[in-house]
Amino acid sequence: MTIIEFIKKKNCIVKYSAIGHADYSEHGTDIVCASISSILQFPLAGITELLNIVPVFHIGDGDFEIDLRDVNLQNRDHEVNILLNTMFIMLKELENEYPKYLKLVEKEAK
Repeated sequence: MTIIEFIKKKNCIVKYSAIGHADYSEHGTDIVCASISSILQFPLAGITELLNIVPVFHIGDGDFEIDLRDVNLQNRDHEVNILLNTMFIMLKELENEYPKYLKLVEKEAK
């Protein structure tokens, strides 16, 4: 199962991380894992390539993390939030469809 944790501050995602493989099917043919990976990387591409903001991030085999807590968003908070909330909506839909393979956890920033 893939577990994705969202850290929110004032209802805005400021960090998210994922760990684990979905294990829906064999490695390399797992459509749930591939979907999760694509959805997680979608906002990162928009933030870095379109908004020219470089967050702290890590992408590994079975783990992913992006942290915006100490990043200057260059007054592009609204655009960043649209990207991140779109990602969250897509992941929520995927979680509803495949609850045995994906779990979303939301926490408030300390």
